[in-house]
Amino acid sequence: MQRTLLSLFVSAALLAAGCTSLAPNRPVPLAETLASHTSGGPLALADGEVLTDNDAAFAAKLELITGARESLDLAYYIFADDYSSTALSQALLDATRRGVRVRLLLDYFSAYGDLDRLSWLEREGAGKLEVRLYNRPTAEIIRDAAYLTTSCADVGVAGQQCDDAKQRAIEQQFGALAAAGSDPAETTVAGSGLFLSGLYGKHPQLLAYAISRGQGIDPQALAASAGNADPAQGERLKELGKLYFKARYSGGVDGLSARLKLAFVRLAFAEQVNPVFATVGSYLPLARQNNSSAQRDWDYLSEFLHHKLLLADRRQLVLGGRNVEDAYHLHPGPLSAKYNFMDTDVRLRLAAPDATLAASFDNLWQLPMNATLAQVRRHAPNEHLANFAVFDAAQETCAKGSDAACVDRYLERHLRPLEQRMETIARQHRENLQRFRSEYRPAIAAAPQTIDAQAAIHYLQNLPLVDSRRSYGAPLQDEAAHGKQIHGLWRSALQAVCDGAGTTREVYIHNAYFFLPANLLRDIGAALDGSRACPGVTLTMLTNSLATTDLSVVNLLAVWQMKALADHLRETAPGNAAARLRYYEYLPQTDKRLSLHSKVMVFGDDVFIGSANADVRSLMMDSNNGIFIRNAPAFADGYRQWLRDIVAAPGRVAERTADLGSERDALLAAMDAHLDQLLARYAGERLSAEQQAKLRADVRATTQRVYDLSRGILRGERDAAKQFNALFKAI
Repeated sequence: MQRTLLSLFVSAALLAAGCTSLAPNRPVPLAETLASHTSGGPLALADGEVLTDNDAAFAAKLELITGARESLDLAYYIFADDYSSTALSQALLDATRRGVRVRLLLDYFSAYGDLDRLSWLEREGAGKLEVRLYNRPTAEIIRDAAYLTTSCADVGVAGQQCDDAKQRAIEQQFGALAAAGSDPAETTVAGSGLFLSGLYGKHPQLLAYAISRGQGIDPQALAASAGNADPAQGERLKELGKLYFKARYSGGVDGLSARLKLAFVRLAFAEQVNPVFATVGSYLPLARQNNSSAQRDWDYLSEFLHHKLLLADRRQLVLGGRNVEDAYHLHPGPLSAKYNFMDTDVRLRLAAPDATLAASFDNLWQLPMNATLAQVRRHAPNEHLANFAVFDAAQETCAKGSDAACVDRYLERHLRPLEQRMETIARQHRENLQRFRSEYRPAIAAAPQTIDAQAAIHYLQNLPLVDSRRSYGAPLQDEAAHGKQIHGLWRSALQAVCDGAGTTREVYIHNAYFFLPANLLRDIGAALDGSRACPGVTLTMLTNSLATTDLSVVNLLAVWQMKALADHLRETAPGNAAARLRYYEYLPQTDKRLSLHSKVMVFGDDVFIGSANADVRSLMMDSNNGIFIRNAPAFADGYRQWLRDIVAAPGRVAERTADLGSERDALLAAMDAHLDQLLARYAGERLSAEQQAKLRADVRATTQRVYDLSRGILRGERDAAKQFNALFKAI
């Protein structure tokens, strides 16, 4: 069966599975979690502060960088090319000139489009600055990319024998690489590099061109790179541009490109399988379609590095929810082009360098799933992607590419090798820096909240590792032992509050993206329905509304999960042993676009601050990090009061507790109204009316699955929990 067909029926098959009971186990005791399942701590704290102001958080990062004397270790999901990020990049480069070693770990999917800028940073760092990208394409992904870009003409076989011949040819090439001591993930095979460049560059036309291999396109031309001034490579790149025209007008590139555009849009809409692979999978030989290792790697293709960490000299750090981008580091103003995030970071200064923190970053940096920029350029060269606008312009100028001499002249004049592109990057860097220095005016912020000097602070991470081996996802109810330290901690800390530990009987979930994984939904449901005693506890959820979020799909699905919770509580009629629920959403502000991005949990007297969202993806997919603050009564009291002030401020938030169980028709009407805006944001003019109608139907079906599976989770059905986490892990 083709994987594309399998994906159509997977949800129905899962929903028809049995309803094995989810054993009502208690989470691991909090003391045991902290003793056995953390990445560091208690840290020897000299002083610390919590940063809820964007300018203050940015200033704290710059201060750590400018004060560093030996090392700077950074890990971020987003490292943008904008004004504040340029200032931070310049500070890193200045640090290298003082002899400081800089290591910058970024997410592959997020950072690939900035490959040239990152290469420029490495060059300017003169050997003191190194960049690596997290979650590189696996050997299985590269194999599939090779199959997808190999034609029958390449192997000299037509008809039914073509698939087998292609498969043998690809395996022979991979075998030859292995025999020569080369890593297949270090090179391109057939057009794999071009395919990966289109995939990670999120460029449907380039991806479609790479797949359209039935035109007899030269594999060597497909794999060509013009990363330096080698004239021969430049000639191969020009030849590649002309071959693109041939594929474009005599092959099915346009139709495939349209389907791939839809697939990229569908990444935002709760597909239970990788939507890009569902589009291209039918082009693979049957053996590849049914390869379980390849399917798994495609499912975790978008497993992001979601850490937010700046560690200076192993003893000072800033971490929390903020990426490196204007939206996180500025207040609304002339340098801020879109919405601004309300976020929470923490700055810590330790009494001495901490070996566990240094080791935790070393381990993260050295993961085999990371790639150096040199390795990226070998297995996914970006030359065609970086020059694609030139090829399109040549097409328009030269009679849709039919005038070969015209194409030659145009490409000769306009193709830009890496060194020329770096000149543009350097000029843009200088311009951004000049404007930032002349126009940036930090707002006057209230003093940050300080952390009690005697606080016990533990450092935690979510990593895809078990016993130093790559893992995928997380098993039910055994998270911490399988690399998901943060979610294991959350479950233990919630149970500790329910058991009466500490003096404060309040739990706050102050989190931007609230779409609970099965284990947390089950724990919270049990506390609220009283099946797991949690008397006297108030659980307050404070998150974005549809009007304030930057990721509406999460809120659309969460509405149905919360309806499932409300319907469950109405049917179970909780008694005195149950916790009390309060649910609030942020309201839009008339004078500025603000969106919550914080990831904070308050468990009685303890506080977690980090990068992990209260969603399925953070448990099942992404890496994350954070700290757990204990024995800091003054800070905990102050932070709880800060949250109470937000709730009490007129026009800031709205209580939606009573609305969670709204009637289905009312929820559907509200969802349809908002879906118009959502489609405009993600799709615009890229989708036809038919495609948009199909997408609407898919969203409705998806929300129904959210509701049904959430009800099953709350009833304790293990199968529903497993299905839910598997289906929605990429949201």
